[in-house]
Amino acid sequence: MWVRIPRPYELSEPFREAGGVWDREVWAWRFPLSRFAGVVRHLEGDEGELVKVLQGNAFFAYALAQEAERESPLLHPEQQEEAWQVLGSLSGAFLPGGRWGFVLASGTGTGKTYVYARVLQAVLGVGLPALLVVPNEDLIRQTREVLSRFGVAEGEAFRITTYARLRPEEAWCRVLVLDEAHLAKRAYGSEGSARGMRALEAAWRALFTLYATATPFDRPWEARYLLEPTGFVPYRLFTCFMRQFAVYTRERYRGGREFYFAGGIEDLARFHGYLRDRNLLTKRLFRPPEGLVAYEVPLLEVPEEAKALLAEVRRRLKAAAYRAPQEERGIVMAQRTLLSRAILERIKLRAALPLVAGLLEEGWHVLLFVQYRSDKTLDLTSPEAVEAFLQDAEERGLKGALHRHLAPALKGLGLTLPSPVAMVREAFGGLGEALAFYTGAETGSALRRTKAAWDEGRVRLLLATAGKGGVGLSFHDTTGKRPTAQIVLTLPWTATGLDQVLGRVVRLGMKSPVRILFPAAPVPFEQQLTATVAQSLRTLGYAVRGGEGMVPERVVEAFLYDLAAVDLMGFLRLLEAEESLSKAPREEEEASSLEVPLPPSG
Repeated sequence: MWVRIPRPYELSEPFREAGGVWDREVWAWRFPLSRFAGVVRHLEGDEGELVKVLQGNAFFAYALAQEAERESPLLHPEQQEEAWQVLGSLSGAFLPGGRWGFVLASGTGTGKTYVYARVLQAVLGVGLPALLVVPNEDLIRQTREVLSRFGVAEGEAFRITTYARLRPEEAWCRVLVLDEAHLAKRAYGSEGSARGMRALEAAWRALFTLYATATPFDRPWEARYLLEPTGFVPYRLFTCFMRQFAVYTRERYRGGREFYFAGGIEDLARFHGYLRDRNLLTKRLFRPPEGLVAYEVPLLEVPEEAKALLAEVRRRLKAAAYRAPQEERGIVMAQRTLLSRAILERIKLRAALPLVAGLLEEGWHVLLFVQYRSDKTLDLTSPEAVEAFLQDAEERGLKGALHRHLAPALKGLGLTLPSPVAMVREAFGGLGEALAFYTGAETGSALRRTKAAWDEGRVRLLLATAGKGGVGLSFHDTTGKRPTAQIVLTLPWTATGLDQVLGRVVRLGMKSPVRILFPAAPVPFEQQLTATVAQSLRTLGYAVRGGEGMVPERVVEAFLYDLAAVDLMGFLRLLEAEESLSKAPREEEEASSLEVPLPPSG
């Protein structure tokens, strides 16, 4: 009998007392079968350790192999092949040397939900318990519909939960499926999130973990949450493993160590190929029918007053960062970027309203994505308004530092920008029920009605936030009667986020034409943001997608070098213009006022 646990040396003494022998070849403990019950009881009594492979009699391996041979009429041939790969990897986990996980990394829109539904059907069919984790309650409803087609229902042997409600001990000796698994990649070090750490602990406890995500990581070293719990990389040897792909560590500015990449795209491609060749990862990309999807980067006309507003805010907060103590400058600069993005998004939305109107007139159904709070007015016109803004800042734990530096810097700035919902409702309220919103401000029942109305073609304009509608949901048309224009107003911080957003309408089964639009504002701050995301797109393209980008190369080139026909010399002129907008004479200590109303729609 073989027993595999995540940290084998911590229980070496009691395991040897139980007659166990450590076998380096398969990275597992070997016991006489007669000791099996006692070993399991011992591990169940220890909250920190778990059995990875329970028996060596190959019963489950054989049963799963039999299940894999059954074809499902609900799957396309390529999905059937992926389900076979997953089940083959799972059956190997019951044998010496097998791994404890698999990464279903096929692209957005390829139907991964159907693949893992078939896997769950087989797992439950042979008597193994399972646990499915999805991002939120909205996806639970959507996923249940798919699972029901495979006869998979919740009960004692199978549960569905969300990342927020996940308790790691629930995964004990179960087959664990992490849907949208990239949400768990932040699991290590000082930057680890509670969600990531819970998911990581659950993966260590699980019998086998299926990671289902089109974008498992943005950068190769973020794959650690996949490679260690699966046994692909031995525990504590990850740093050594990554060196072969030109990933190293260095001292962090504030202490500790951080990873960095010192190679080229060939190293990223090798990393991707290494995972695929060793059957840890499957990657299939969805390629829509020729001519069905078009990508555009239209240039918006932004009034000079709006540019001056953004330049003034950035100037003030840059000066505040210089005045702050060295240990707090990063906090102020981070908030400067967040506030600049929020302002720019609202400026771009107002400038894009004529574009939206034109698309509606042409007969398109428009899906408009925003990044920031869709229901909140951005108001900095009074001390009380600045106070409310600071309380809503993302760095809530560092609010004291923000108050000391941002409040004086923003004092007297006449800035009121309506919420995206308010702007869209004012401009397109005449659509009536054909206008809808998919945001965090809506109730669960309202979101279900909105989704149904969009699928039926009754909604012509849908405003969605990336946080609420940008992961997992299906907004594509399967009828051939709803041509869709998707507008991504603000690029997400990472290529992973962009890939997820774009996968909402470009998906397996789509039948209507789709236009993907990235409206661009001719301001330097926009260029800086898009260049960062474009570099991330290239990293993701080679490390995760094997060299194939998620958007055409001409779009990446536009982001990097020639955003909306802005050439290099034009960009330099924009930089000079931004500087001149904020060079009006004033004393640093003097509270100045910049009353800049948002330009009218149309």
